[in-house]
Amino acid sequence: MHFVIVGCGAVGGYFGGRLAQHGENVTFVARGQQFQRMQTSGLTIKSIEGDVQLDQVNVVNAQSLTAETLPTPADVIFLCVKSFQLPAAIAQIKALILPHTRVIPLLNGVNAVDVMQENGIALENIFGGLAKIIAKKTADGVINHTGSKPHITLGAFSDEVLVDSRVEQLDEVKADQVKAEETERLSAIAKCFKLAGISVGVTSDIKLALWRKFILVAAWGALASARKLNLGEIRAQSHITFLLERIVNEYADIARKAGVKLGDKHIKETLSFLSRLPDSSETSMQRDLAAGQHSEFDVLMAYPMTLVTEFNLSVPVLTQCYQKIMPSSP
Repeated sequence: MHFVIVGCGAVGGYFGGRLAQHGENVTFVARGQQFQRMQTSGLTIKSIEGDVQLDQVNVVNAQSLTAETLPTPADVIFLCVKSFQLPAAIAQIKALILPHTRVIPLLNGVNAVDVMQENGIALENIFGGLAKIIAKKTADGVINHTGSKPHITLGAFSDEVLVDSRVEQLDEVKADQVKAEETERLSAIAKCFKLAGISVGVTSDIKLALWRKFILVAAWGALASARKLNLGEIRAQSHITFLLERIVNEYADIARKAGVKLGDKHIKETLSFLSRLPDSSETSMQRDLAAGQHSEFDVLMAYPMTLVTEFNLSVPVLTQCYQKIMPSSP
């Protein structure tokens, strides 16, 4: 199976590197200094799960990416870019997509699949995915994994594909066959991750999985960015800890109004997960905003606020964070 990793930051570099470390056929798509560095020096991962130095990796320049630049056709394309880079990444990979190719976004946010379809990728070529990892890429290109056991969750949009393709009149046997084929593809991808020592799960409700991650990353990121505090500093102040719990619940209210089956146990699990992370933990949006760089404010805060308006919800903590960050967001 040929994996193409688009975006070689913390997520793409870590998971793509682990696959390559264990002998999988992996091609990285990078640009600029990162492309030059990987071409000459390979890829370095510093991790609490074990360090690895890959002296040679297959890497191609994003600026000249075509189907002909790949050694073999792409079976799976992982999009590991920032949300604001997604449209450009889609334009780069469209020529690589064959009928059997599956494109999996590993982005923060819950609307990546909508953006992909709007930009011309058919739903039948898309699997849902999310990554859980606390890591960042250093200035010299090293992937530094410092917290949380890395995990990938995958899922198919089988029911949506049947409707989107206007084949809802398929008899039950054929519909089950479509779902079985997608499940088989997912299992094959998951097996590659397992053989590479990566924790992986396949879910029957990928939308729920995406929103469960979203209420963690977005709520924590919004409060931490607005208050300019790391997780330990949030925990050290009881009134800020209360605001964290409140904003997680506000994001959960948005999810429920959007039709996601999010239960109270999921809220408790989110807060429990946050309680176990290192005190020094920060979100990528928080780091980007602090550095004056383009962040994922649009998908983590602005998009949910559009849903708040649509559903006529009251979300005082999120609103306060949004109003504080919006004027200074690049």
